[in-house]
Amino acid sequence: MIKNYIPNEYKKSFPNKNAPNVGLDDVEYVKNGTICIDKQNCSGVVYDEKGQLCDASITYRFDGCVRIPRLTPPCSRITRNCDFINETVVFMGCGYIFSHFGHFLLEGLARAYPALDKKYQKFVFVVNRGTKSLPSFVMTMLGALGIKPENIILISKNTRFAGIYVPPQGSVITKYISPIMTDVFDTIGKKLGVRGLKTYDKIYLSRSKMNDGRTFGEKQIENIFAKNGYKIIWPETLSVPEQITLVKNCKILAGTAGTALHLSLFMKPGATVVQIKRNTMPDDNAEIQNDICNFRKLNFTYIAGSIETTATPHFTQIPQIIGVTKYMQKFFDDNNFKYSKSDIAPNTAEFAKYTKQLRKYRAHKNYARVVKLFARIMSVFGITKYGRQIIREYITRTLHAN
Repeated sequence: MIKNYIPNEYKKSFPNKNAPNVGLDDVEYVKNGTICIDKQNCSGVVYDEKGQLCDASITYRFDGCVRIPRLTPPCSRITRNCDFINETVVFMGCGYIFSHFGHFLLEGLARAYPALDKKYQKFVFVVNRGTKSLPSFVMTMLGALGIKPENIILISKNTRFAGIYVPPQGSVITKYISPIMTDVFDTIGKKLGVRGLKTYDKIYLSRSKMNDGRTFGEKQIENIFAKNGYKIIWPETLSVPEQITLVKNCKILAGTAGTALHLSLFMKPGATVVQIKRNTMPDDNAEIQNDICNFRKLNFTYIAGSIETTATPHFTQIPQIIGVTKYMQKFFDDNNFKYSKSDIAPNTAEFAKYTKQLRKYRAHKNYARVVKLFARIMSVFGITKYGRQIIREYITRTLHAN
């Protein structure tokens, strides 16, 4: 249940979700299976040797959206004419989500629970074309689950294997997180624990040092939290094991909406997450964070903190700014925070930076529209649909680089 400090029209109340209790007994085995890849969205599914789809390999996201190659079974011709690797592997799915820390936690690890059983040794991941290795944070977490680098196979095209184990998703974003995922996160948290690292009961995860021109005003907020006993942490300045160790041992985790708060997947039951909403449109990731809190049996406090002049959704490149709203001040008062009038006064200098960045964003957006139109016109010279996509991507990268 969410404790809301937001306008009435934005108050969140999500129903309890019944998560399927998937586990090792649900892992399916496909002999001479083929992983068929959709290069456009970098996803894959498994077909058996007769060209029939293995339903457990379908990846679901959000409100039922299916990330599945646009192939209609049976596809026996496709499964015959592709590379063959004489290994028995676990299908891990994945794809583009490797570049996003929070989505890797929620989706990239959704089929990782077979790693808890030594019976499963080799693991295959779908990756973008040209990807030669996985990000270091991914390798760190996979290593904590006992998956060795030499047992990881990366594919970006249709590939047949001697055998494929297909675990159903242990979690579907905005739908459910199965109990089996508790073992996954607890194992990672235990293996990556940093001995001797000083921990804190109250932590504020800050984005203020990212310097990406996307979030303004946070320094004022974190200063108030710091005055009230919160340790300010900048996740990007710490190793993954350090981040997990700090979060696992804290009692209250606060910060703005985003990936960093998804580290609460490693928190202990009974702890509290305080999330600051950094946009004014109803769209945000509160449902995702609420699912995490329900999964880990955490308390969830949700605060409206945006003072932006251009309304934005949660997922955006448009600059955003937060400040001490009346809702945040109410949270401070209810929780006996100490602050002065100057602490909560509007920060005119930061607002000026936000306004300047907003102008720059709009100018860049107009340029991007021109580039996109030019790339679309030039792509007519591509013979196939995939060829036209490659031309558009090349032109867009080149013009933006210049």
